[in-house]
Amino acid sequence: MCHLLATYGTLRDDNDSGAPWNPPFIQGIASATTGRVTGYRLFFNPKLNYPFAISTGDANDSVVVRVLAWPTREQFEQKLDEADEMEGVDYERKMVDVFIESSSNTIQAHFYVARSELIDDQCQPIPSGDWLRRHES
Repeated sequence: MCHLLATYGTLRDDNDSGAPWNPPFIQGIASATTGRVTGYRLFFNPKLNYPFAISTGDANDSVVVRVLAWPTREQFEQKLDEADEMEGVDYERKMVDVFIESSSNTIQAHFYVARSELIDDQCQPIPSGDWLRRHES
């Protein structure tokens, strides 16, 4: 079983949105590595303060992620349960390939994909695919 979680928004360890659920969620992580998941596009609704990734299948689309790991399998499974609860029915957890920029390796990690119905006229794409650069045009 894979024990890695690819996070792209308010669950990232370097999240800057002030989401109150972030500090308890990332507590105790053993490692965090930057990577990229292709075939997905990142969107942001300014009324909500979190992003969502939508599958496009287009290799030109990608999302910047932080791949999180916890010290033990039990801790990882607890965090995955917490993430499942936070993401709810609007997201589906999938296994994806993550390209790790620092090592040029590809690994597998869990990743949350939003239902395409979440995209409405309030949503804006994040061209860089990076949540931390969401305010750039």
